[in-house]
Amino acid sequence: MPGKRQFGIWAAVVLFLLVLGGAIFVGKTYFWSSGSEDVPATGENSTATTTVSGPQIQVGIFLSAFTATGPRRQMSPYGYQTQLRAMKSMHDPSIRLVPVIEPGTVHIPQLQRILTQYFADETPIDVTDDNAMQTLDVLSVTSAADLQDDAVRAITRHVRDGMGLLERQPGYLVPGYNAQTNALCGFRDGVFGWSASPVECEVVGNHPLLGDFSGQAGKTITLVPNGTVGHLIGIPLIRVKQMHDVKLVLPGRTVGTGEYLYPLYISQLGKGRIVGIGFTQGQAVPQELEAAHHGRFYIHCVQWLAGKGLS
Repeated sequence: MPGKRQFGIWAAVVLFLLVLGGAIFVGKTYFWSSGSEDVPATGENSTATTTVSGPQIQVGIFLSAFTATGPRRQMSPYGYQTQLRAMKSMHDPSIRLVPVIEPGTVHIPQLQRILTQYFADETPIDVTDDNAMQTLDVLSVTSAADLQDDAVRAITRHVRDGMGLLERQPGYLVPGYNAQTNALCGFRDGVFGWSASPVECEVVGNHPLLGDFSGQAGKTITLVPNGTVGHLIGIPLIRVKQMHDVKLVLPGRTVGTGEYLYPLYISQLGKGRIVGIGFTQGQAVPQELEAAHHGRFYIHCVQWLAGKGLS
């Protein structure tokens, strides 16, 4: 009998401790966890150890239905994936990504699927809506080979007013290189040039957007260049070393003295900063350049364009 009594006492003690522990856990969860501890966040835009200082950078991702389905230099339509490639490397708590589209395209089925998949909680901005566009700090226009005139005018207007522009040869097919698209690309008399294979390029600048390559002028890296060739109105950061490795798409056009293809450069149009990309759209970022930024190349581009410190 004493054994059974002793066992009952111990069982009661254990039960009491379990109840007490549960009460402490519940109390801590409901009364002390909010704002007092680092709670792991979920979602690809979240990082548990990152603290956001100040408002998020508002970044528009331009998705051109005209480019996705229009004129092209290949058999199949371009679609949207190359237009999204840079965006996929921009996820950071300091950045809000918002889709920007051409007028009248929101109900196109393929574009609707893209918006649902990548921007489920965002209302698309019409690129010609001045009030909505004024909410953006930066616009990313990468791999938009075909641009309608109203989009070119709208983007130009807002860059001149101070919106940052991350660009990869906007409108180089349609309307082609003219006064407006040259200005958006940061060039004079531009023409599209490309190489099918990697070529040697060299660091020619000293700038935070070079990451660990900053201050290493003359350092060579290898990448596949695709981009504007001409006289740059801006600051070169990386340059193709030997231009005979680059083919121009305009018949009869040859590379003139002082004309280069720059895989990375900066420029300005009015009040707006420009970061120009001149490497193949077949990859997000060349491996060596991404390593020099510790995996944050496009995030650093956005931060610099918005006038923020690089983090």
